[in-house]
Amino acid sequence: MKYGSSKQRLVGKMQPNSRCRSLLYTFGALLLAAGGADGAERGSAGLAPLAVVVANDAGTEIACAAAVAHWYSVDLGAAPAGGTVRMALWRDAATGAVFALNAVGDRLPIERLWCGLAGRTWATRTEIALPKHAGATADVSIACTGGERLDCR
Repeated sequence: MKYGSSKQRLVGKMQPNSRCRSLLYTFGALLLAAGGADGAERGSAGLAPLAVVVANDAGTEIACAAAVAHWYSVDLGAAPAGGTVRMALWRDAATGAVFALNAVGDRLPIERLWCGLAGRTWATRTEIALPKHAGATADVSIACTGGERLDCR
């Protein structure tokens, strides 16, 4: 293709004009204001803290985790025998939803929370009930004992 051909001139004219650029910038700003391009809510703004404290009376190390988004789980902490797992979670008072925040502040909705013996957390788990109803304000404080399975109350 020779320089200056009609096809070359057409491609050269396909630069976004100022109105198009303005629309793209506006759209990008709206996405950022809405929590990013992926639509995920971030940070603790509008949420209330929820402290979950698990005392380890099991005589061996325990670990706690939560299921988020169906098949994914996140580790929330571990404690040696006689220690305590302290989880700083967040709740939406209007809906009762409970969240963990990841390293960049994404809200990870907690579907289930459990603690179990370290190294076999899932097989030895006991589920921790979270207050997931609108208006809930109570923190959670329990103690766990163990044998073959962890027992938390």
